[in-house]
Amino acid sequence: MTQIVAIVSRHGSLHRELPDPDHLLLTGVRWGAVEEFPTPAYWTQQALRHRLDGPAPRASGRSLAEEVGAALLGGPGIPAAVGQAAFARVRERGAFVQPGVCEATLNAWLSEPLDVQGRALSFRFAAQKARHLAAVMPALLSAPDFEAGQEVRNWLMALPGVGPKTASAIVRGWSASEEVALLDAHLLRVGQVIGLFPRKHGIERHYLELEARLLKLCAAMDVRPSELEAVVAAEMSRSPETARFLVDHLKATEPAPARKASATRIPEQIALVFTA
Repeated sequence: MTQIVAIVSRHGSLHRELPDPDHLLLTGVRWGAVEEFPTPAYWTQQALRHRLDGPAPRASGRSLAEEVGAALLGGPGIPAAVGQAAFARVRERGAFVQPGVCEATLNAWLSEPLDVQGRALSFRFAAQKARHLAAVMPALLSAPDFEAGQEVRNWLMALPGVGPKTASAIVRGWSASEEVALLDAHLLRVGQVIGLFPRKHGIERHYLELEARLLKLCAAMDVRPSELEAVVAAEMSRSPETARFLVDHLKATEPAPARKASATRIPEQIALVFTA
């Protein structure tokens, strides 16, 4: 029996027919019911609603060098406004268009107090970020022409200090490409619950493999990766209890280690959690 998703909002309407809940979307991943969290059918409905109500991703308008600079000047431990002020300082002084700006010069620029929303603040990571920028800028200023997508991401990953997660975020911001996915802990847990991702895989060590699986899921659901990312993030932001529930559920359903090599493996496809 098929399922009907019908969405009406002030921005328009969408209607889609989805397969039976027990129909396999991918190997080991069933569609599930539209009202059954966190099944692919549930997320498809949320993504379609987001498509009606939310703006489509747009490129930032920055050059590739500027996008990398913005990413490297932010990160863990740096408030967004501080990172943005540091980026503005370096861009205004021409670091992203002129070759030969050395680490010492970048460090001096970043060591000057930053104007952050009317307050003069010091950039605690000036030396570290100057070193990172100086290491990548020569390559960025002579970068070849790219078709946006995974080709750019793979090239960026060869730069010092740029891993797959940062590189994917750079590509999405620079080009709004849907050839990459922005994985986070919430997407990882959702994927593990529905049987898409192996339980023992993590973002840092298995990013490209997980991304390939997620992109295949999005193609099968006929939603854009950015749409799925947005609705999962919104759901977890609105309901911290839901985010904690996924963590607890994964712990509670962790397969016990086999006592013997010949013991039957417990399948990773598990009963889904609860209905909305």
